[in-house]
Amino acid sequence: MLMDFHCIEALLNLPEFRVTAQVLGPKQLDLHLERRATCIVCPRCQTVCSRIKESRPRCIRDLPMLERPVVLWLHLRRFECAECHHRPWEKSETVGEHVKWTARLYTHVRQEYLRGCPCRALARRYGLSERTVFRWTFERSRGGRPRKLGRALGIDEYSRRKGHCSNTLIVDLDRGKPIATFKGRRAEDVIAWFQGRPQAELDRVEVVVLDMSKTYASAIKALFGEQGQVIDRFHVVQRAVGTLDEVVRSVQKRLDAEEAKALKKLRKRWLKSANQLEVDELIARYEWRRRFPELREVIDWVQNLRMWFERKYAKPARDALLKLIERASQSAQEPLKRMAGTLTRWFEPIVRYIRRRYNNGITEGFNNKIKLIQRMAYGLRNEDNRRKRILAWCGKT
Repeated sequence: MLMDFHCIEALLNLPEFRVTAQVLGPKQLDLHLERRATCIVCPRCQTVCSRIKESRPRCIRDLPMLERPVVLWLHLRRFECAECHHRPWEKSETVGEHVKWTARLYTHVRQEYLRGCPCRALARRYGLSERTVFRWTFERSRGGRPRKLGRALGIDEYSRRKGHCSNTLIVDLDRGKPIATFKGRRAEDVIAWFQGRPQAELDRVEVVVLDMSKTYASAIKALFGEQGQVIDRFHVVQRAVGTLDEVVRSVQKRLDAEEAKALKKLRKRWLKSANQLEVDELIARYEWRRRFPELREVIDWVQNLRMWFERKYAKPARDALLKLIERASQSAQEPLKRMAGTLTRWFEPIVRYIRRRYNNGITEGFNNKIKLIQRMAYGLRNEDNRRKRILAWCGKT
């Protein structure tokens, strides 16, 4: 369905040009434009030139219409001066001499990409190549607008280089998109970044999910108080599985090489339910549990801790966690005693998970994606480029 020329001119908002033709193709909309002025002034003798000698088209990309990418064909004319016979080309005041796209298309694509729209979808929507979208964002852009804080935030660290200093990543858990990344992971760095935000945004924050980091915990306590801290199940279960691994390694040291290898193969099957295992795997796990009571004790405790996170009500969950801590502290296994001390120190933030139900899994996923970004780039020395890449690539989800 074709549109009226006056309607197209109103949408384009290019007063210098008038529409002469339109071609609606299956993949794009071609609009042929011509300058409204029918003459120009000769730059040599200042005589008005009205005789047209030739013309040439210029291809310029613009924002889509009718759900199709738009290509503007500017037919620029060459005039011949009647006095000095000079042949000047007409020039546009709206469009630059060597530009291949409009400024509004460039700005729009860059902002959408920095907000997290996938590169491939933008390229298909606006009739561009993926490389062009990537180049506009990372080589020309200075970054999009700062993203506002949400109700629930996730905070984690990632390393700029392996074994070197770390950066901090802040994620909006409700939207599933990164908000900011900045240099440093000390409490002063985190407090300084949050204090640079408007007070209205800080008042909106209700929950901050973090790992068991004393640095981040002290910063969040100073900013939002103790009630805003939540330790998610991901890090608690990770610590508990680490405790199980310690006990398994201690058992392996008492076995010969073949039995130790067989025990190591069952690592991913210790915490699985019976219906997820084959018969031979189930029998092997039963035999190992029968032979080593300390292994059976730790496996049962870790399974009970994982089931604890499925509880719905805070008060029974608090009592059940206290019982788990008491069991671990009375055990003869040193790894279990250390785990009991960890749960005791972080008891209140862990219990708040039952009511809040937020976890830092998406933040850890972004952490892995950041490592991939840095490997693909063979390292990033420019902190501004690192920030823009992270906000663009991690915002695709």
